Amino acid sequence: MQFKYPELLYALFLLLIPILIHLFQLRRFEKVAFTNVKFLKKIELQTRKSSKLKKFLILLSRMLFLAFLVLAFAQPYLSKNKKGQKIQTIVYLDNSLSMQAKNGSTTLLEQAKQQLITELNKQETTISLLTNSDYYKNLNKKELKNTILSISYNPISKSINTVFQKANFLFEKDKNTKKNFILISDFQNATIHKLDSNKMYSFVQLKPNKIINYAIDSVSLNKETADKISLKTYTSSSEKNDNSVAFALYDNNKLLGKSSTVFKEKTKQNIYFNIPKTQNLNGKIITNDNQLLFDNQLFFSINKPKKINVLVIGKKADYLSKIYTKDQFLFTLVNQNQVDYNQIAKQNTIILNELDKIDTSLQKILAEFVANGGYLIVIPSGKTDIKNYNQYFNTLKIGQLLNKNEKTLQITKINFSHPILKDVFEKHIENFQYPNVQLYYNSNFKNASGILKFENQTNFISKIKHKKGAIFWLAAPINNKVSNFKNSPLIVPVFYNIADQSYRLSKLYYRIGDRNIIDIKTKIKKDAVLKIQEKGNPENSFIPLQQVFNDKIRLELESYPLKAGFYEIVYNNTPLKNVAFNYSRDENKLNYTDLSYLKKHPNVQISDTISTVFKQLKEDSKSKNYWKMMLLFALVFLIIEMLLIKFWKN
Repeated sequence: MQFKYPELLYALFLLLIPILIHLFQLRRFEKVAFTNVKFLKKIELQTRKSSKLKKFLILLSRMLFLAFLVLAFAQPYLSKNKKGQKIQTIVYLDNSLSMQAKNGSTTLLEQAKQQLITELNKQETTISLLTNSDYYKNLNKKELKNTILSISYNPISKSINTVFQKANFLFEKDKNTKKNFILISDFQNATIHKLDSNKMYSFVQLKPNKIINYAIDSVSLNKETADKISLKTYTSSSEKNDNSVAFALYDNNKLLGKSSTVFKEKTKQNIYFNIPKTQNLNGKIITNDNQLLFDNQLFFSINKPKKINVLVIGKKADYLSKIYTKDQFLFTLVNQNQVDYNQIAKQNTIILNELDKIDTSLQKILAEFVANGGYLIVIPSGKTDIKNYNQYFNTLKIGQLLNKNEKTLQITKINFSHPILKDVFEKHIENFQYPNVQLYYNSNFKNASGILKFENQTNFISKIKHKKGAIFWLAAPINNKVSNFKNSPLIVPVFYNIADQSYRLSKLYYRIGDRNIIDIKTKIKKDAVLKIQEKGNPENSFIPLQQVFNDKIRLELESYPLKAGFYEIVYNNTPLKNVAFNYSRDENKLNYTDLSYLKKHPNVQISDTISTVFKQLKEDSKSKNYWKMMLLFALVFLIIEMLLIKFWKN
């Protein structure tokens, strides 16, 4: 129990006054002569006991009267909150694209916004609002209403644990502050790992009344002939059904073809479109589905093809020409004494294939090549001049070779998280046919990351970053006399991805929210920049992070754009390339998490309506006042005292 005016409780010391009066009150007894007290003795004892009991009851009722009177003025009350305790409430409103799902005729986000405005109008305290894109701190009723009405869908969704981390940062660190965290979401694929005991959590899960959705998941080039391109379109349904779903393909606004499919046997179907082979195409595949709108269309862009330049210096290597095919790469093989140094700067990837020595003049030009962003793959020979190689490595200040070791080692470790091998394997492979080498070179390179490792945990293939570029060092030759690595399936993804990442060819489309890298083969003036603008709407433009290399500009995008569609990369108002962006499809599967397992947590409330949560918060914030009850008790004991005095006769 708490008191509104606890300082008045000191008045309870006044109860000592009637006690002292009772203890020290002296009464004189008057003597009366009587002839025989034999028959009065019993009556005298009874009267004296009755008098003591009466005085004790009067004292008790008087003390209780004073005590309850003091308590009434102190105004006692019961509340779940401590007196003067600060309350901080953060409301998380999920505005991801999955909240486009409809409950009746209203989307989940609009439903949540309407209910929030209604409930927050009843609140008297300020509330902070958190979305996937913004944070609004301590808003009053008017500010909250205007802010909620302005919230729109954000294409970059956040996992529920990311939301928790953000909220933990926003909540005050004061332990005496009561923290309420209200989460309003559909909770798709949500996994909640840990809840803090010092916060009250309220989960409001909103679900659509119809759980079915058709989606265009992705598109890829299937086959290519001299005059046609076959497009493979991946479509899906959230459940099996007999409905025929139509799809249409457009080039800008020109209809190129139609197709349809039925998801009766399985929830994933592939459809194909044949399109004419042109230099540039802005393609758009559309379906009509009223449940979720963001996955009803998919944009893609086909630009005039460019090739990655790969130069091999050294011994002939047939396996490399098979990896770097003519459709994507411009592959060249020359001897060291035939190198045209003027062509070095135009290359994207250069491979030194089993050179015993690197000429001093070549060392210098290769150092410039790597510094300007080129990728260099160094494959040693069985007779590599360690001193000569170290001369080059020392110039770059990246480390050195130590010695040659003629010992058989197996290549047993794959670094699946390395950027070169990321997304190459569907699952981690531990037991595979290990390739081996009969000799290798020990090295000590600075900041080297291992792509493949030997059984002794040293690197077989290392990536060493140097300025804008990178050097890839193989610790052993890969000819048939020394190694069987050429026969391993690992060789293709490693060498292919190194060259592919040296110059990022245009993708059919990019996904909003990913870390997207786009290379443009062009040169710009000093201090000039490229910008990206929406096609047909130049006002919607932004300047991405960009890095200038010798013959290309590398653009890095992550937070922008926020709208799916066609965009142009522009320099001095001149379009250089068309690119397409699409929303992520991660939230279109309508897999809603069952939150019932959280009910066992003492600080958790789960509801499907926002009003229930705020009603409970209001009840928790209310206090029950008992001053009237205290005053009533005081009057009761006052009446008891008066009745004892008036009607109790000794």
